[in-house]
Amino acid sequence: MDLIYLFKALMKRKWLILLSTLMAVAAAFLLTMKQEMLYKSTAQIATGFTSTEQVKLKDESFNIYEIDSKFSNVIESLKSPRVLSMTSYSLLLHDLQNPGKEFRNLTAENKKEAAYSTMNRAKVIEVLTKHYNEEKLLSSYDPEDRKILELLKLFKYDLETLRYVLYAGRVQRTDFIDVTYRSVNPELSAYIVNQIVTEFFRNHESSRNQQTVQNIETLKKLVDQKREELDLKIGNIKTMGTMDVSVESSSKLEQVSNFENRLADEKSIYNSAVLALQQLSGKLSEIEKTTTQNASAAKALSNELSVAKAQMNDAYNEYLSKGSNNTELFNKYQQKKTEYKNKLLSLASASPASSGTSQADLTQKKSELELQIKSAERNIQDYEQKIRQLNSSIGAAASRNANNLALQKEVELAQQEYEAVKTRYDAALNNKIAPMDNFRQLLYGQPAVEPEPSKRLIILALSGMSMFVFCCIVIIFMEYIDLSIKTPSQFQRITDLRLLGVVNNINLKKITFENIFQEESPKEGNAVFRQLLRKLRYEIDNSGKQVFLFTSARSGEGKSAIIVALAHSLSLSHKKVLIIDTHFPHNTLTAEFEASPTLEQFHTAKTAALENQLQTLISATGIPNVDIIGCQGGEYTPDEILKPGNLLDHMDILKTRYDFILMEGAPLNKRSDTKELMKYAETIIAVVSAKSSVKQTDKESIEFLASLNGKFSGAVLNMVEHENIDI
Repeated sequence: MDLIYLFKALMKRKWLILLSTLMAVAAAFLLTMKQEMLYKSTAQIATGFTSTEQVKLKDESFNIYEIDSKFSNVIESLKSPRVLSMTSYSLLLHDLQNPGKEFRNLTAENKKEAAYSTMNRAKVIEVLTKHYNEEKLLSSYDPEDRKILELLKLFKYDLETLRYVLYAGRVQRTDFIDVTYRSVNPELSAYIVNQIVTEFFRNHESSRNQQTVQNIETLKKLVDQKREELDLKIGNIKTMGTMDVSVESSSKLEQVSNFENRLADEKSIYNSAVLALQQLSGKLSEIEKTTTQNASAAKALSNELSVAKAQMNDAYNEYLSKGSNNTELFNKYQQKKTEYKNKLLSLASASPASSGTSQADLTQKKSELELQIKSAERNIQDYEQKIRQLNSSIGAAASRNANNLALQKEVELAQQEYEAVKTRYDAALNNKIAPMDNFRQLLYGQPAVEPEPSKRLIILALSGMSMFVFCCIVIIFMEYIDLSIKTPSQFQRITDLRLLGVVNNINLKKITFENIFQEESPKEGNAVFRQLLRKLRYEIDNSGKQVFLFTSARSGEGKSAIIVALAHSLSLSHKKVLIIDTHFPHNTLTAEFEASPTLEQFHTAKTAALENQLQTLISATGIPNVDIIGCQGGEYTPDEILKPGNLLDHMDILKTRYDFILMEGAPLNKRSDTKELMKYAETIIAVVSAKSSVKQTDKESIEFLASLNGKFSGAVLNMVEHENIDI
């Protein structure tokens, strides 16, 4: 929508806008005439949320969102029903207990109210004092309490009144909260803000104490429970033992290594004894004839061997009895074992001839070797058994190590839970002794010396401006939802049809076309209408056509008025005009000029017959040089009613008698009359009302007109408002 059109629409209704604005200002003036003068008082609270003045028991990070939440909680607490109720009880007690010094003086009408006239002052004071001291709210279900609530409302000390006027908010980017109240009494304003702060402190203190006691009791039980769980876990791990399994496993692995070394030595001794036994067994047959000296030597060597063996066994037994860990005993054992091996080898390698060893000695040696082999086998079994036992104990230690680790984890988890609960418990105790909040009143409300500015001029200006803007918005909205064409520019943008001419809107009920075209000093609208018709007349006069068919998309667009006005204008230019009323469903032109309905009845194929009867077919209009052929009218179309040889078939003869022939067709949206009359017309002109909107059926008719190419001369935009013609 064009901005120029919107501006003109606003200017067209400027008196309505101005009148509405003045009425709004007058209403605001009347409403503020008896406005009471208000006195403001302000109290200020420091919260301690953002300051570091208080002693903190632990470091805390600064969280701006948490700080905002805390401020919001405090502000809501200041406006809470409990705080405001205690304040209202205090106010009413002050007025009842101090006659002559009341903050509010009731009018005579207020004193006639039942709540005041039936009041028992002493009883009311007693009930209010009790509720105030116990911090209990009055109940609306109790008849006595309900009477006091009505009395509070009468004195304007009720919750709704206090909450409506009270303001509590944070001073931006500070640690402070302002509590502001306005009333007609400066002392009342100061008393209310100070009392609200006092009641807030009292309510906060009682709530904090109650909550702290409950938290301490709950946390104490939780601390005891977690302590019992921790003690149980520690007892379990003590039962399982606290030895370092890794050290135990290392010691046993070392013992396994020692026993494996000894096992290897015993196997070596065993193999040597078996080899010596085999050699002795082979020599038994060779030493049967040895000498007595060899026998004695062999016996002596055998005795030494027995002594060496005994010493070796004693050293070994002593080593085992001392825990198998003594290095000196082990070295002693190795030395004795070496001596024993040497003697054994000496005995085995001794020649029977040279040594003089007897068969009995060899037999004795054989017996000793067999005994040594059995001893070695026993030692080997003992070492293997000990190695198996140690390996088994190492596996058990690994299993116990896994259990110990699991128990240790449980103890650590229990320890963490206990410490967390203990920390919270200590914090609760510390908060009871040294509260974390640091509320204090910095500014006490004082009675104001002068009242607040009434801001009456601002109210009047805002009311007038608001009404002005509201009216403009309403008018723009009404124009926006109005889908009518309104202006020539909108017509061309919506229809994309050639605009042949524009005709402004005039009231034909107050003036006739004769007066419009004959007035020497017409009004502005009539003069514009006459000039616009002259422009349309010029377009038709220079079109080179004689027979014009006027049509429209819908009825009521003003086709008949345009034809009559154009006939008047053509008559003034000394043109002969014939109007043929072919609008059968609504023969307005025939009725307006009282013409004879001859169009449907006449038909002839002879030109001479038409020339003889033409004068009887044509009716005078009263307009110089303008005639009309009327129609009877009916619900039929031209093809249905006009017979061959009808008057329109003789259009060539009519064109010789008249300069212009103007026909009117029925609307295109509902009827086909215009399409059937096209064969008689040279060109078509569409009449569109600026008050109409373009709908889907209108678009189909517009597309039909656009498809006529050269046979469509253009459209006439009718009923345009005078101020919208140039838009």
